[in-house]
Parts: sequence; C-alpha cells; structure tokens
Amino acid sequence: MSLVSVQHAPAARPIPVPTGWAVAARQLRSVKILFPFIVLVAIWWAIQAAGNFPDRVLVSPQRVFDTMVLLISRGVIAEYVSTSLKIIGIATAISIVVGVPIGFAVGANRYAARSLEGFLRFLQGVSGIAWLPLIIIWFGFTHATTLAVVVYTLIVPIIFNTMIGTRAIPEHYGLALRSLGAARLRLITDVYLPGALPSIVVGLRLGMGYGWRALIAAEMLVRQGGLGDLIFGARTSGQIDRIIGGMIIIGTLYLLIDRMLVQPIENLTIARWGVLRK
Repeated sequence: MSLVSVQHAPAARPIPVPTGWAVAARQLRSVKILFPFIVLVAIWWAIQAAGNFPDRVLVSPQRVFDTMVLLISRGVIAEYVSTSLKIIGIATAISIVVGVPIGFAVGANRYAARSLEGFLRFLQGVSGIAWLPLIIIWFGFTHATTLAVVVYTLIVPIIFNTMIGTRAIPEHYGLALRSLGAARLRLITDVYLPGALPSIVVGLRLGMGYGWRALIAAEMLVRQGGLGDLIFGARTSGQIDRIIGGMIIIGTLYLLIDRMLVQPIENLTIARWGVLRK
C-alpha cells in the first residue's frame, strides 16, 4: 500500500486593514498640505478685520467665497475656465507633437545639438510674454495670439529637454542596434524614446508651468475670455472679490493639472525606467 503525500496549499495572507495610526498618518499628511493655505487665509482675514479696509482695497475671505459661489451658480466661472483649459490643452498637444520630434532630430546629431543649444537657451530667456506685443500686431486681439504665445512658451522647454535627454543616451546603444540592421524608426522607439522619456516629461512639466503663466498674461491683454480676462476685466470696475477669487481659481486649477495629470505621468515614467525618486 503506497502512501500518497498531500501538500496543503499555503494559507492565504490576510488583507492588511489600515490601523488607526495609519489612517491618522494619512489625515496628518492632508492637513500638512492644507496648513499653509489655512494660515494664509487666517492672516488675510485678520488683516482685513483689523485694518477696516474699504471694499475697493481689500475684502474678506467670506465675501470672496460668496462671490465665487454666485458666479459658479450662474455658469460664469465655467465659461472662463473652459476657455483657458481649451487653449492650454490645444497648446500642449501641438507642443508635444511638434517639439518631441524636433528634440530627437537635434539630439541625435551632436553637431546640431552643439550649434543649437545656445539658440534654445536664448529662446528660453525670451519669455512668451515678451512676444505678446509683436504677436498682437501680427494676429490682432484674437485667440490665435493667445495660442501662439502659449505654444512658444511650452515648446521650447520640450525641445530643449528632449535634446538633452537624447544626448545623454550612450552612443553604443544606438550602434549596437544599427549593427543588427535596425531601421531609424526602431532606434527611436527602442533607444531614443525610452532613454529620453524622463527628460521629456521634465520638459513638459516646466513648459506647463511657464505656459500657464503666459496664458493668463495673454488673456489679460487679448480680452477674449479666459481666467486672465476675468480678473483683468474686474479691475475696471474695482471688483476686488472677483480679482482675488479669480487668482485662487488660477492657482487651484494649475495645482490640479500638475498633481492629477503631469505628476502621475512623471511618476509612471520614472518608475518604469528605474529612476524612481522616493
């Protein structure tokens, strides 16, 4: 009679349940993020209450909150926000589609990279806002002017960082693939894109920051809608509550774009290629 050994399956590991300390730690991190904003609002409220300023100089946080609630309920804020988001979205798509291939082409050629590096740094020094008077002469007070300024501000960091990322790839990677008969498209997909991707994402994040500020400045001058138009238009009638509320929305929107779109892409990219920052 043979004995058959029976192997028992390992017991399933219990699903970890967050303890009270873990929940408290997460709540503490949330409070730490909000703490500077809470302090700023408290200081603002104290200055306004102690100084007894007229409404044309400074209003209370409660007044700003009530005004923003009213504008949101009437759909005014949604209209201005949608205009700004539409322009920044189109400008980002154009900048990526055009800027990344140019950066690859320049970075793959050491002579082109050396000759154009100074020129790209020069363009980075000339901000998009400095181009506004000239572009207004060319395109007038239209959305095309705003779009051109934002695209310029976005595309230069993308090209520059793509070039830097491509130049940082060891040359023997490309030579090894060429020796195996790989075509140029294969070099781009298997060498240049993976190697330069973290740098490309950094360029996108920088460009988004510069482009968002250029967008608001352009909207102030062009006056064809958008959050910049909202706060600049409120200046003419001395609506301090609209100006401050618009500034809060501008900062909040950029924070949401950065944390919900750009930063996750950066984290996934860096984690994928083994350069994850803790």
